[in-house]
Amino acid sequence: MESLHKVSAGFVFAFLCLHMANHFVGLQGLDTHIAFMAVARMVYRHPVVEMVVLLAFLVQILTGWALAREIWAKKKDFVHQLQAASGTYIAFFAITHVAFIFYVRQLLTVDSDIYLIVAGLMQSGWMYALIPYYGLAIFALFVHMGCILFDIFKKTLRPVSWGLLVATVGVGGYATWLLMMFYTGHTAALHVPAEYFDLYPLIRMK
Repeated sequence: MESLHKVSAGFVFAFLCLHMANHFVGLQGLDTHIAFMAVARMVYRHPVVEMVVLLAFLVQILTGWALAREIWAKKKDFVHQLQAASGTYIAFFAITHVAFIFYVRQLLTVDSDIYLIVAGLMQSGWMYALIPYYGLAIFALFVHMGCILFDIFKKTLRPVSWGLLVATVGVGGYATWLLMMFYTGHTAALHVPAEYFDLYPLIRMK
């Protein structure tokens, strides 16, 4: 089970690196994000690649849930508990986010680009649910990676393993704050097409 989880993690990690790079490049502006995404989509929206990534996510979720249940059943140490908790939230986010994206793409025939997310984050009412929803997903990803780094070095370089865990969580907290401040329009003026706001059935913030 753990071996299968690690193999599928390689495909998921490659996709997430590209996906997060897109968001950090986007800090230069939504147009830059869109331009980068247009190139990235040529890779991850290829039918074969998309199917492999989705399958890898499915394997990650199923094997990860089994491993998390084992951690909770055996009442393992704090870092394992943290890894299980962060992994569980990542799985929840992956399922709901992918379902939303496919709903928008297939049924509403709207391009599921960054404007779709920003419109929700800047929308009155929705923002109070979506900021923690997306923010926790980013933070949980860094926490999970920190736990993995801890696990890799804990037997040979235990002080280093703790340092990597703390540093990764710290970077994750800063990255989460940075992205949420930007995508809610607090650090730059964001211009989103009106049709994206219309997808959210609440009054837009002024």
